[in-house]
Amino acid sequence: MHIGIALLVAAIFVPVLVMLAGLPYFTRTTNHFGVSIDSRHYHDPELQSMRRRYAWWNGAIGAVLLIVLIFGIQRTNETQQGLFIIGFTLALLAAATVSFLVYYNKMKLWKAARPAQNASARFIAVDTSFRNRKTTYSDWWYLVHLAFVALCAVIALLNYDKLPDILVSRYDMQGNPTATEPKTYWNVFFPNVMQLVLIFIFASINTVIRNSKQQIDANAPEQSREQNIRFRRIWSLVLMVMGFLMLVLFSFIQFFLLFPFDGSVLVTVAITIPALILILVLVVSFITGQGGSRLGGSTATDEKPVHGVADDDKYWKLGSIYYNPDDPSLFIEKRVGIGWTINAARPMAWVIMLAPLVLIGAILVIAAIKG
Repeated sequence: MHIGIALLVAAIFVPVLVMLAGLPYFTRTTNHFGVSIDSRHYHDPELQSMRRRYAWWNGAIGAVLLIVLIFGIQRTNETQQGLFIIGFTLALLAAATVSFLVYYNKMKLWKAARPAQNASARFIAVDTSFRNRKTTYSDWWYLVHLAFVALCAVIALLNYDKLPDILVSRYDMQGNPTATEPKTYWNVFFPNVMQLVLIFIFASINTVIRNSKQQIDANAPEQSREQNIRFRRIWSLVLMVMGFLMLVLFSFIQFFLLFPFDGSVLVTVAITIPALILILVLVVSFITGQGGSRLGGSTATDEKPVHGVADDDKYWKLGSIYYNPDDPSLFIEKRVGIGWTINAARPMAWVIMLAPLVLIGAILVIAAIKG
């Protein structure tokens, strides 16, 4: 395997490793490893030490696993390379999960030893005008994505009759052809189908961002409201950019059928675009923090702090799974990491969450049958 491909593979996984190691630095100051705390304690030396140890531990494990991965895929065939990547991913997820649960339990003990300092606040902040604010970019912007897909489909249609009866459908990491398929409308236009599915998914996530439950810090309600609105708008824009980059990736796959060129170019593009997306997510995560907690904002001089934190730990199973039958919200900010999660107690949230996966699964089954 060429050293260039090894570097591209590393470019995908290094941002993932950094995101996993930096997990406690993304979250709000009102929770720590999935446990709610008073924001005044976030900078306590003991908690700062926890964050550093977590980051170094996960970074070291991830680096060792990545070295093993790069070493392995350079000395194996295509099938074994795939197994190495799957094994690396599973090992990394297992290590990150175990590490988080260890520190989650440490935080529970830390909090239990300080009941008076972490007493729950009697008030929570709610902004009744929050829904009237423009928290995301309009879904109409996805018409640009649709126009791009339509252009790709038209180009494919105009060139369909010029295609050979047998098309190359797969390449190894070196860009050498490894599989073929007959020319059919399904095979040629399948990338366009996946592009439409991606647009549906990203537009749906944009709707989730717009309608998810507001979370405002009672200690600084006006500032946290500003930060949260900026956070939603930034990630709404990031999602649109991510979605368009994914459309470009599938257009390369389609155009490679129409206008064959060196296979290594396709492999490079197929690795580079996901790497760029991951780097974008990493950079924006560090800039915004969860809920906009790392964003600057004007502080209101008349805001009166409400000491304590609204303690809803009982609804967060293992610090990361939200289950609250009394909360009508379908989607809520993640407590760990960046983004949003479902209220697992609401059946409709599961339907909405699993629908895209079922759709993609059905398309892949159809593709396998037709292939």
